[in-house]
Amino acid sequence: MSATAFDVKETIRKLKKPASIRQSEHTLRWVLAHDPPVVWEDASRAFAETVREKTNGDIEVDLATLQEFNMETGEAIDRVELIRCLGRGEIEMAHTYVSALGVIASRFWALELPFLFRDYEHAENVLESSIATRFLDELKPHGIRGIGFAYSGGFRIIPSSGKRLQSLADFQDMSIRVAENPIPGDMFASMGASAVSAPLEKIPELTRAGTIDAAEITYVRFMGTGLDKVYNVVNETSHSLFMTAMAINEEFFNTLSDEHQAAVMEAGQTAARIERAESISEENRIIDSCPDQGIELVRMNAEDHAEFRERSMAVYDKYAPLYGEDLIQSISDHD
Repeated sequence: MSATAFDVKETIRKLKKPASIRQSEHTLRWVLAHDPPVVWEDASRAFAETVREKTNGDIEVDLATLQEFNMETGEAIDRVELIRCLGRGEIEMAHTYVSALGVIASRFWALELPFLFRDYEHAENVLESSIATRFLDELKPHGIRGIGFAYSGGFRIIPSSGKRLQSLADFQDMSIRVAENPIPGDMFASMGASAVSAPLEKIPELTRAGTIDAAEITYVRFMGTGLDKVYNVVNETSHSLFMTAMAINEEFFNTLSDEHQAAVMEAGQTAARIERAESISEENRIIDSCPDQGIELVRMNAEDHAEFRERSMAVYDKYAPLYGEDLIQSISDHD
């Protein structure tokens, strides 16, 4: 699979039956607020196929990117507002960032605590456990049912223009782009840096304007959104996991039969597993390609990285009591 974006409308169009013979009871409008969409090609296809098969064609999937959704509505809806649209039933299903979900259900931000997940195997085991359900249930008061989590990029890196982060001292006076979550702001502040909250799409503009020196992002987004043309250094900090979540409107979900509900949930879990595997595969491919693209990979030595980790985790003192020490500890202790 290449790192170029795919046409999600075309992917789903190929799966649909001709309208003349299709007799679907429900259309599930799924807005994919995720960039780049490349790692969702196989996952979205699997979701549509599983739903169609398990419901005997009674549910048809209509997939669109956030950009396409905005063009259709004539509005500038961001990822946070999309979740509110989902809660109001204006769409049936959405997929977006955990950091955006945290705006309406703040406990989701706990999933982006630094060094919460040891590695991908640990994360996979947590996301397949009842711990994940406890987080997804936080959406129910907002009229939303959580389906499952995906990596959608994996562990975070900090690309920059020539700035090599080899020790804590190198963070001093830097401005680093982060998402909506307040945790990285406090984390970087403890190192003498400042955080600038901004959407992914604003990174090139903010960099050219000198507003930011670097950006918190993932390998998949770095290469897949063209940031390899903006930054020439990747600081491989791997300090937190970039995750997304699939969710469905609760009222719509309750109109479905038990069998159809089970089909949607099964399809969502299948899609999430596919995407998580695709993210890891794409990450490895990009890492291997960086030297040929003139991208320098910088890793701290063991001693400096241990100091970076220790300083980063100071934010637990503030946020663990806020989001639930027992819940966070259950993640850390999970095999």
